[in-house]
Amino acid sequence: MYLKNFDRFFSPLQWQIILTTAQIAHDLNLRAFAVGGIVRDAIVRENHPSPPLHKDLDLVFDGGEQAGMKVAIALHQLFPASKLQLHEKFQTAALSWQDADQDFEMDMATARREIYAYAGANPQVIATTLEDDLWRRDFTINALAIELDPQLGIKGEVIDRFQGLVDLANKQVRAIREGSFEEDPRRLFRAVRFAMRLDLEIATETYTEIIATTSSGIHDAIGGARLRSELLYTLAEPRAGAMFELLQKLGALRCIHPDLKLPKNLTNSFKHQWRRSQYWLHLLNQLENKTYAPLQLGLELLLSYLPHQIATQLDLGLAPEQKTRQIKLADLLINLPNLVSIGLKNSEITQNLQKFDTQTLILSGAKCEPAQRRILWRYLTQWQMVKSPLTGADLKQVGYATGKQMGEILQRLRFATIDREILTKEDAIVYLHTQE
Repeated sequence: MYLKNFDRFFSPLQWQIILTTAQIAHDLNLRAFAVGGIVRDAIVRENHPSPPLHKDLDLVFDGGEQAGMKVAIALHQLFPASKLQLHEKFQTAALSWQDADQDFEMDMATARREIYAYAGANPQVIATTLEDDLWRRDFTINALAIELDPQLGIKGEVIDRFQGLVDLANKQVRAIREGSFEEDPRRLFRAVRFAMRLDLEIATETYTEIIATTSSGIHDAIGGARLRSELLYTLAEPRAGAMFELLQKLGALRCIHPDLKLPKNLTNSFKHQWRRSQYWLHLLNQLENKTYAPLQLGLELLLSYLPHQIATQLDLGLAPEQKTRQIKLADLLINLPNLVSIGLKNSEITQNLQKFDTQTLILSGAKCEPAQRRILWRYLTQWQMVKSPLTGADLKQVGYATGKQMGEILQRLRFATIDREILTKEDAIVYLHTQE
């Protein structure tokens, strides 16, 4: 298969950089290839009238040790506005462009073979040929490559060692070889992301192997930065909620902890809870003029389905305030039904809820019953923002001294306003006289 008009998937600057990269590789007696997502997505969107531009460009260089790093260093000298990162252990480099007009990253890897000391370990890397490099990849649809040419842009047909083009046509995600999920648990999450993002099915034999791998317990509670990254990547997807439900079906959530179980109730599933939390977060970011981190909140929502004694001990890089929030959330969910059922005043509910930060309240709102959710929403969008009609200066004018007592008076006036016992400054002054 030949790819037509490959350049239309890139911005003019990106295409200039790709051609320059191919020229540098040629001058160094190396072969340069576009691999994986660039090629796959160009095939999927070949007939799209206006395809989106790539933000992650994966290139591989065949020709010896540190090949990718050598090209990256030379390219950086020609484009000094880019940011260069070298990863010598893995013989890779990354160049990123981030400004008002350009925001993309180019990963530049040496064609390599990987050796895993044990399941889930970081690999030992040995430089090799493109053919070996494609063999180490995860799925057939991600092992497609095309050679780059400094004059023509691309050279020859799409390289397809594992029938990836057939799997794309048949809408299948298929592992390249047996044992790859045992070798690297990240592939469990990648299989689900690619299937749902590209509207594909996981091939039967691959599905069976995933179930066998997760059922073995080999990746139970593995923790670590790599798992955390996979969770955040998945949470960033538009269909994240549905992805995590499929991950649970496949047993992949055991990588977090074998006791983690997401709700399956159709009206209150994790998918709906995730959407609800994102909606609340978006509105409150606008209302409060703040920026709460949605992916971090999603990770906390996931972990909240474990006892907080377990969730706070997992090796997932939770910040101290996130661990504290798991404890507070568990406490709030236990006590929240009482706030609705015993007929408390709005001010009394406010006094109970103001002990909790906004993120804890959003998480609780995502998980609780509708009546409780309405109370939380009224607190977040109305009651917590109510202030006393009188200020400290007003109280001074009518004879009150500054100090602890003034603070208590202002608080009483605020609560009375929340309960709509007073509405104006005049109401507040009358109210104070009746309290004396």
